Order: sequence, then C-alpha cells, then structure tokens
Amino acid sequence: MLSFDAPSRPSALTIRAYTRPRFDTDLDALRDWLDGLKIRGVRHAGPTLVVTLENLRKTDLTASRRIAILSLLKTPLLKTCAGLPKPRVADPSAGVTMEQRLLRLMFVNLDQALHQLDKSHPLPNARQHQQRLWLIRNLLRFAGRQLRYALQWQTPLAAGTWRDLHELYGYLTQRRPNALWDLDAPAPPAADFEYEAEYKMLLLLGLAATVQPTTARRAAWQDNLPVWAAQTRLEDPHNRLGRLRVWVVEVAADGPPRQLAGSLDLPFRGWVLEPPYPYLHQLDDGPFGLNNGSGQAFELALDMR
Repeated sequence: MLSFDAPSRPSALTIRAYTRPRFDTDLDALRDWLDGLKIRGVRHAGPTLVVTLENLRKTDLTASRRIAILSLLKTPLLKTCAGLPKPRVADPSAGVTMEQRLLRLMFVNLDQALHQLDKSHPLPNARQHQQRLWLIRNLLRFAGRQLRYALQWQTPLAAGTWRDLHELYGYLTQRRPNALWDLDAPAPPAADFEYEAEYKMLLLLGLAATVQPTTARRAAWQDNLPVWAAQTRLEDPHNRLGRLRVWVVEVAADGPPRQLAGSLDLPFRGWVLEPPYPYLHQLDDGPFGLNNGSGQAFELALDMR
C-alpha cells in the first residue's frame, strides 16, 4: 500500500473552490484551467497543484481518464518545480519542500493509475499497453527526481518513497499483462525502456548517496550509472544464504540498499544487490566509503558471486 505521510500544504494556505479543476468535464476545460494557472506564477501554482493531485487520487474516474489528466498535469507540474525556490542551507529537520510534495503526489497518482489500468484491462490492447508503458516510465522517472532532489539539496525524502519504489519493482516483476493460458508468450516490446535497468540505477544512486554523497552528486559520476546498472544483478536471497556482507534490498524497508554486518542467515522479501567492481571501487575511496581505511570491508563486499 502506498504511503504519503508528508503534510500536503502549508497550514495557512486557503484555496478557493473555484480554483480547483473538475475532472469529470472535457479535457479542454482542464487545459484552459492550466493556462490560467500558469499566469498566476509558481508560488500560486505549487500549492494549487498539490490540492489538485490530492483531489485527483480521491476522485472516482476510469483508468483512461485518470491517465489523460495526469498526462496534462505532467508538464505544468515539472515547470512549476523548476521555478520553485531551492533550499539554501541543508536542514534535515525542515521536512519536505513544496517541490518534493509535488513529485511525491505525482508518483502516488501514477501508481494508482497503473494498478487501476491493470485491474480494468488484464489483457491490454495496443493502446492500453502504451498507456501502461507511459505510466511505468514516468513512475520510475518521478522516483528518480525525488531521489536526486534529496541528494542534491540534502533534504529528507518523503516517508514511503523507497518502500513504494521497491513495491513497484516487485509488482512489475510478478505481474505480466498476458492471459493465464498464454504464459509462454513473449512480453510486449518495451519501446527502448527497461524498468529493471532504471530501478537498478536508482538503487546504485541511493546506495552511493548513503556512503559517498559527495561522489554521488557529481554529474560525471552519475553518467556511469547506466553502464553499472547493466552489470548489476538482483538475486533471490535464498540463493545467497551464508554469504558475507551482502547488499540487501528489503521491500518492507523504507530505505536504499544496505550492507549486512555479517552473513545472510535468513531469506527475506526482496533481493540481494550485486553491483559491479568498478562501481564499488568508486565508492571505496575516502573516510566515509566502503573501505573506511581498513581494506577489509571492501574485500568482503566483493565476495558475493
């Protein structure tokens, strides 16, 4: 179940009813409303879009209508986020920002739409399959925006961000949009988008952010993530029992991968992350890296294959 525990708007904010769009009318009316919102500026658009996304996830709509509305909201939301002020000083106690609330709520709405689409159309046609790909692509991209924002501006993530990302990957790997009698059918083409590779990149980014945040913020370092993700493996914990200092990805945990202090003695719901040597070598440098000056931790961390 998705969680969104962060407060959605400033306590002093009051938005009049006429400023809220209706979702049951034609999409042209929503476009006109968004055009009017653009004129008001980002300081008004931010809180208004927060309320709009909250209302959207509570509104009873068809999957296709929900997806169409989210598609219209995406660009104005991203432009609003780009114009919002950024934190000047890192303050872990400050809570999430307006931009983080917008990104988080967009993820929540996209996830709701994906589950609704799959439930409504267990055997999707070509159009519904493209809608599903659009949802998956944007879910992972909005998750990535949340992680990169927290890393760059040194802010806490909204509660549930990592847990919902792990749940999403588990859902995608377990569900196939094919009939039960057609399990051997090849999966539809992914249109040059591989959700597993995207998820692995986010895991590697999140792991680096915990052990070497300065390194992880560098654009040149992040450019290597696609290559490292292609070389990264996610293994069943049952196949790695007894291994030392493995990196575990726990679905129930609201956090990035973590390294066990000892051996993996019990299976769990999730995966064992096995990054490639070049990635681990990059994180091994410095007082806060995997090595910590002893050399032992890095050596054991590589003993996973």
